[in-house]
Amino acid sequence: MIRSLDVIFSPDLLPFTCLEGKSVVVIDILRATTTITFAIANGATYVQPVLTPEEAFAIRQKRPNMLIGGERHGKLVDGFNLGNSPSEYQRSVVSGRSIIITTTNGTRTMHACVSAKRMFIGSFLNLGALIRVLNQTNNHVAFVCSGREGQFCTEDALFAGACVNILCRAENEFCLTDSAKTSRLLFQEHHQRVFESIQNSDHGRYLASIGLESDLEFCSRVDLVDVVPVMIGDRISLCDTF
Repeated sequence: MIRSLDVIFSPDLLPFTCLEGKSVVVIDILRATTTITFAIANGATYVQPVLTPEEAFAIRQKRPNMLIGGERHGKLVDGFNLGNSPSEYQRSVVSGRSIIITTTNGTRTMHACVSAKRMFIGSFLNLGALIRVLNQTNNHVAFVCSGREGQFCTEDALFAGACVNILCRAENEFCLTDSAKTSRLLFQEHHQRVFESIQNSDHGRYLASIGLESDLEFCSRVDLVDVVPVMIGDRISLCDTF
């Protein structure tokens, strides 16, 4: 079977896309999927993405040992244990802990992709590990970019393009949609300037303006960890398919 590779540039386009039977990779480079990947790599038991801070507080009221992390418009929410900077999720903080997370863009996208056959969490931090898992599946693959409040984000499309480019270099045959081809071209043009591209993106400049420029460098690191988080039900945990 020739598998298709698709890139969806915004969750607002999902109503026009069928995800059933597909392996989906949710992407929010700045910063939710990077943060979740790092948390799982550092021993978090699971991460539960929710849509609102109110929902997060309600869950913690029932499970007081859980940590709450995330942001709204890039900033820490009052009452949360952690923000959305991946470097906050060190092993000393998250190992053996369960985490509730809610973010402006990424967690909304995860909830919008629940009809997929499998949902993986992708970031530059786990690029190689993710490719290995995708090479073992026989499903069509859709990369869903979280964007920023419904808008296109360079950093998400750049990562999707990196995945498409690597997958197409292998012996597998794929049918690429126009958006997958465009993402691949974007990555081929900027592959030697990933950090600079993220730094110069709209979202990157916004995060820098609120004092989070160090996150941009962290989120551009490639293959820092060798894990793939997978969402099953309402929880994200370590994928053991290697």
